[in-house]
Amino acid sequence: MTVQKQPLKLRIKAALFDVDGTIINSQGAITAFWFDFAKDKPYMNGQEVMDATHGWRTFDAIAKFAPDFAKEEYVLQLEEEIPDKFGDKVKEIPGSIKLVNSILDLSRVGGADKEKLAVVTSGTWGMAHKWFDILGLQRPKSFITAESVQNGKPHPEPYLLGRSTLGYEATPNSKDTVVVFEDAPAGIKAGKAADCFVIGIASTFDKDTVQSFGPDVVVPDLRGVEVSGYDAAEDEFTLTINEYSYVSERLLAATV
Repeated sequence: MTVQKQPLKLRIKAALFDVDGTIINSQGAITAFWFDFAKDKPYMNGQEVMDATHGWRTFDAIAKFAPDFAKEEYVLQLEEEIPDKFGDKVKEIPGSIKLVNSILDLSRVGGADKEKLAVVTSGTWGMAHKWFDILGLQRPKSFITAESVQNGKPHPEPYLLGRSTLGYEATPNSKDTVVVFEDAPAGIKAGKAADCFVIGIASTFDKDTVQSFGPDVVVPDLRGVEVSGYDAAEDEFTLTINEYSYVSERLLAATV
């Protein structure tokens, strides 16, 4: 049970969203995929792969557990087929559609001249776009996928690219506050290394396990997170977090 606390208000420049486990609950579909992939490979265990690689790029997972199949075109095809084969097993992370749309809407109000949200996923372009179609969710222009980077999560490259795509580089003297939404240990580590505040979502793991990954806040889902104001002059919007089970001193010091 999540304890109601004083709402946290954070003024930020932009938000970076993982997809699987953050916007969409695809765990059932991904589990079905790995068990299907492993069924004719006696040296593989689908559950073992799931447990070890959550948040990884599929290519990186296959390279570790079935290296003979680690061919880029083949893996791209495999991922693009996941929503078609197993899409009936997915659902929205509660509150994600409303929150994503409210941040995307900032590009059309208050004089904002660029989007304030980027997708940063370890999934491929084909799979991630189909997840958005299944949810009926508008896609942001900034869409970082597995093909966009040389180094996948937990390396910070994906989130550093997401920041720079939106115009907020992580530099030593930067005061641009960017927030990452994540559920997986690899993604939380990548977001922190990219100098972002990380909101950990207890969707795939329980709240105590998510807290152990090192995020700045732990929330049960996204129903208690909302946009509560936009300052065009400062090019910032206020993110209010109403329900959470943990908050770091680092984030508390940045709240308004």
